Amino acid sequence: MVRELITIKDYEKISKDNEYFIWNFISKKEQSHLEIYSYFKEYGVKHELKALLDLIDIPYFESYTEDSFDFLVNLEINPDGLWTRNIGFNPVLVGFNKKRKITSTLNGHCYCKEGILDLILDLNPKFILDCKLD
Repeated sequence: MVRELITIKDYEKISKDNEYFIWNFISKKEQSHLEIYSYFKEYGVKHELKALLDLIDIPYFESYTEDSFDFLVNLEINPDGLWTRNIGFNPVLVGFNKKRKITSTLNGHCYCKEGILDLILDLNPKFILDCKLD
């Protein structure tokens, strides 16, 4: 299972090495009101993203929205969805097929467990059909 912290400098390599992948852009400022947070952090509560990705073998990458703003805008992600006054930078999860952005949590999918499942289904249902359910 691929689970990596990366920067946008890694885009060429990961898009070449992975036919399908999801890329989570999170805020450096922790937002406790969110159900989904960094795959690489633990807060002592159920980690919805980690639980989901333990079942679904899709390559997962993570970066900061603040460091990737121009990259995201160049992917035609609405900049208004990436920033909220008095809150700051917002997270967004993006589904890719090689270099092509297919969908994101700003395209009708919530930034929640169900939204991520829907995003993966839109990207390629094979990942859900092949998941490791007991």
